[in-house]
Amino acid sequence: MRTKILSTQEYGSPYFYNSKEDILKLVNEVPPHVLLAMDEAYIEFLDEPTDLLPLVRTGAPPNLLLMRTFSKIYGLAGLRVGYGIGHPELIAALEKIRQPFNLNSLAQIGALAALDDDEHVRRTRANNLSGLDFFQQAFRDLNLEFIPSAANFIVVRVGDGQRVFAELQKLGVIVRPMAGYQLSEWIRITVGTPAENSRCLAALKKVLSL
Repeated sequence: MRTKILSTQEYGSPYFYNSKEDILKLVNEVPPHVLLAMDEAYIEFLDEPTDLLPLVRTGAPPNLLLMRTFSKIYGLAGLRVGYGIGHPELIAALEKIRQPFNLNSLAQIGALAALDDDEHVRRTRANNLSGLDFFQQAFRDLNLEFIPSAANFIVVRVGDGQRVFAELQKLGVIVRPMAGYQLSEWIRITVGTPAENSRCLAALKKVLSL
């Protein structure tokens, strides 16, 4: 089955993602004996994220696990710090199979400090929103199809994704080819600083001869 890709031209919105109603419907309909793990790696980038923490606090869905990371908006990918939020009995069961010494003290200190750095989060969100606007407007101008994004990356259709990936590497720009997601004509570009975004776009235009 071919994947349907929505661009801003046909969707009419800066980005799209599951509504609060859809998410709550999923949470409520998953049987209690089935573990529901919600990947919230990019939740801090959303203006109005669906807050499932109240459900966890009440213990109403004992099978709900929220997974978050310090690798995205906090910029601590090298520390490999993440965490899960769930019902005490669920967390206790996971503790039984957790590898010992899976997180060093330095990483814990960095993560705790990051939680208090609200200014960094604010700046990162602002930079990310500006970067997304930059790429989306550029892709519209170049008539390139793209997938609207609310995260810190954007996916754009470039023809032969693997070839474009390789050619961009030669120019010192690293993107991710999406063939592994059955999107062989697409690449994923991570939002950087304004200078990095401009350099990436210039390299992409050169590779695509635009």
